[in-house]
Amino acid sequence: MSKAMSHADLPESPNTLVSANMKERVAASFSAGAAAYDQMAGVQRQVAERLAMRIAATRPCPPDRILEIGCGTGLLSTHLAALYPQAELVLTDISPVMLERASLRLGARASYRRMDGEAPDPALGNFNLIASSLALQWFTDLRGGIARLADRLVPGGRLAFATLGAESFAEWRAAHETVGLRHGLHPYPPVERFPWPKHCAGTVEVETIRDHHTNGQAFARCLKQLGAGQPAPGHKPLPPAQLRQVLSQFQAGCTASYQVVYGMLRG
Repeated sequence: MSKAMSHADLPESPNTLVSANMKERVAASFSAGAAAYDQMAGVQRQVAERLAMRIAATRPCPPDRILEIGCGTGLLSTHLAALYPQAELVLTDISPVMLERASLRLGARASYRRMDGEAPDPALGNFNLIASSLALQWFTDLRGGIARLADRLVPGGRLAFATLGAESFAEWRAAHETVGLRHGLHPYPPVERFPWPKHCAGTVEVETIRDHHTNGQAFARCLKQLGAGQPAPGHKPLPPAQLRQVLSQFQAGCTASYQVVYGMLRG
């Protein structure tokens, strides 16, 4: 596929979306941020590269079929295509515009499917490798979502992912606590209690990546432009006066800590 796909070209998964309203808002947010995503995605680019390195180091043999969950604009996809040039590559995302961006990057090298990653379509079949970089943090049922993905692995297949841990954005949380306000960040799992499904045995590695911004406004703007500014369900945006109280904590600059959890699970 050498041209951009229209929305109508993207087949829908028959699965029912989990928490449909929130998922549609997330999809719309990422679609709106797709055009500027690659310019702002410094951390996301690093994580995709490091996840690809882990996949290459742990795969005993080249996979025949690869499924990517939340491919975005194709940052991880490009690494997977280069690592395994003979493998069938199926890219999925909840945002049709992100899929269009990925198709511009990888063309006919991959096939593309609009799909909610935590409700994988059984019609796609099973895979030797399922990979996902910074998408699982949007799952509403992480344990169940991982279990359903693991069910799509062939015997001996692997699920490899990068997601965010509970200590991510500690500075943003602390700024809200200092002025007695609630933040709207999504809850991320604590590494020591990562919600592996009972029938699955997985391992995790953790690193912290720090992203520096000139002030709090720049950090908030970055999240919005990346499409990641959607608040947790039920959170109401702060009124301007209260938001200014939070942002005033970052006049000397803002560091955003990403606690990245790299997970590996064998089917």
